[in-house]
Amino acid sequence: MSHDRHATYHAERARSEAVRAIGASSTDAAAIHQELCLRYSGRVIAALILGAVGKGMD
Repeated sequence: MSHDRHATYHAERARSEAVRAIGASSTDAAAIHQELCLRYSGRVIAALILGAVGKGMD
């Protein structure tokens, strides 16, 4: 994931937010953590796609 130097951080945050969503004490808190997980996951997926395109794997 060399295209995005923050991809590792985003992957770690996505995992952390997923764990928080699962363990949330209310549905509102779970929804917030799920949304954050999806946002961080999207950044990781984008980095993977852009990295593959940059390497001619498109």
